[in-house]
Amino acid sequence: MTPATRNNDSAVAVADAFDDTGDGPPTAARFAALAACWRQPDDDLQAALAAETDTTVDAQSLRAEYTRLFVGPGPSQSPPYESVYRDGERDADLGPVYGSSTQAVARWYSEYGLQPAASESAPPDHLATELEFAAYLREHEGAETLEQFLTEHPRNWVESFARRVRDADPKPFYRTLLNVTVDTLARADTPL
Repeated sequence: MTPATRNNDSAVAVADAFDDTGDGPPTAARFAALAACWRQPDDDLQAALAAETDTTVDAQSLRAEYTRLFVGPGPSQSPPYESVYRDGERDADLGPVYGSSTQAVARWYSEYGLQPAASESAPPDHLATELEFAAYLREHEGAETLEQFLTEHPRNWVESFARRVRDADPKPFYRTLLNVTVDTLARADTPL
């Protein structure tokens, strides 16, 4: 099997794992699964995707693509942090990591007695952490609270992030994951 085939298989795995594109609101499980996919790829992600589909996912290729898209080096870097897209001096500028948006989202977590895991080194405004919190809100709070959080945070920056990722010409896994994530955030305001 060639690397290109493995990447296409990975995209199929994401699409299959998130094949709930109906009219209803996304489930807490969907938010949680998306969050797991936005973390640095590891063997757990590979196992989770393999368990959901009959597809083998090449974790090494995913790690290389994750680094190219989200870590750098290079101009195609698309950091998955809210503050980078919301806290710039001008709309076209990328802002700092750990900007004021980071503090605002951390206050949401704190209000519910939550904080990112001690083992998590990423800032609290990482897309995966925001999606994990959305899963928590979907499961434990009302739709109104989830809608408020999504409106104040991920929906305010994910389109800018998505444009940068698309401009970097992601391989199928991340292209599909991005599309599923954008769709999920758009559908999340559907009443329960």
